[in-house]
Amino acid sequence: MPPFLTGCLTLALGFALSGLTASAFEAATARRASFRLLRAPDLLAVVAVPLVTIAAPYMLARNLAAPRNRGRSAVGVFVGTVLAGLWSLALGSAALTAIGV
Repeated sequence: MPPFLTGCLTLALGFALSGLTASAFEAATARRASFRLLRAPDLLAVVAVPLVTIAAPYMLARNLAAPRNRGRSAVGVFVGTVLAGLWSLALGSAALTAIGV
């Protein structure tokens, strides 16, 4: 398989895992997954660290696409998109390594 295609599929796998994790959290707790979970005063803050680590690309993309953020600069959107993409790529690569592919 060409390296470009492998990279694209790894990126897609990472973003899909990110979205799955955020959606599972939202379904289980009826709370929206967000970076504010890290400031929770109870046990949720401890659980939020791995959750936010895995769900961050999805949460970044969701925040960038939110209608209330239409006033963002093009540079800010670009940096957020690149960050979400690289994080998804790292997450997908870690997932593939974990399953032994």
